[in-house]
Amino acid sequence: FTVRRDMVDVGRASVGDSVRASFTFRNNKKDLLELSFLPECDCTTIDSEIIRLQPNERRQLEVKVAVESPGEFIKYVYVQASGDENFMTIAVKGRTND
Repeated sequence: FTVRRDMVDVGRASVGDSVRASFTFRNNKKDLLELSFLPECDCTTIDSEIIRLQPNERRQLEVKVAVESPGEFIKYVYVQASGDENFMTIAVKGRTND
């Protein structure tokens, strides 16, 4: 599978706000592919824990991050394809309005 970009910089946000990022995944195989997602912490939520992709299909995953403390932040979501023991990561980063 491919992901259009594995990191999204959301720019500036205020502590207490939530920021959103979208990631586009594509199945570049000839079989059905299932992707599982696991956020690194409770401050990061996703709109789906599993996405099933037909061959050549594209789908988006929406990620929402709560900005909890001042300074720069980077939050990860771990991605695993069915039948693969390895994980890849996607990330949302930004900084607060100090």
